[in-house]
Amino acid sequence: VKMKIELLILDVDGVLTDGTKVYDINHNVLSKRYMCKDFTAIKRFIAAGIKVVMLSGDNFNRHMAEKRNIDFYCSRNKDLSLDKSRYLEVFNEKYNIAIDKMAFVGDDYFDLSIIRRCSSTFCPSDSPSIVKENSHHVLKSKGGEGVLIELYDLFISKNWINEPTEESVADLDKKEISSKEME
Repeated sequence: VKMKIELLILDVDGVLTDGTKVYDINHNVLSKRYMCKDFTAIKRFIAAGIKVVMLSGDNFNRHMAEKRNIDFYCSRNKDLSLDKSRYLEVFNEKYNIAIDKMAFVGDDYFDLSIIRRCSSTFCPSDSPSIVKENSHHVLKSKGGEGVLIELYDLFISKNWINEPTEESVADLDKKEISSKEME
C-alpha cells in the first residue's frame, strides 16, 4: 500500500538535535547541535513533493528554520500550552492538506497530543516508552543522529516517494539563506 504523505511535520529538539541545549549563566540557550545530513534529507523530501514544516515548543528554532526556508510554528501559545495537535487544523487550512495525509516526527511527552491524532507517526529510538508505544514507527536512529536521513531512506525503500533529481535538491540548497551566507 502506497502511503500518501503530503505534509511532514517535524519536532526539532530531540529529532533534529539530540535534545541537548547549552545555556549561559542566565539560562539563555546558547547553542544546539544539528546534523547537516538531516537538512539535506529535508531538501530531498521537499524536492520529492512533500511539504515540510517545523513545529516546536522552543521559539529558539525559528531563526534556523527561516534561514533554511522551512515554515516554522511555535506550539507554545499565549497560555503556554504545548498542545501540538491543534496545529493539524491550522496546517489543513493553510496548506489545503487533509490531516490523514500528514505525518509527524516527534520524540517527547509533549508530542503525544499530535502523535495520537496523526495517521502516520515516527519517533527516534531514544524516545520515552510512552512515545514509542503511541508512534506507528520507531526509527533506529537516536535524536540528532540522522533521524531524517533514516526516515527519508524508509520512504524511498517503501516506495512512498520517488527519488528527486540531484539538480532539484541542489536548487533548493542554493535558495537557502544559510547557503548564501557561506560564500
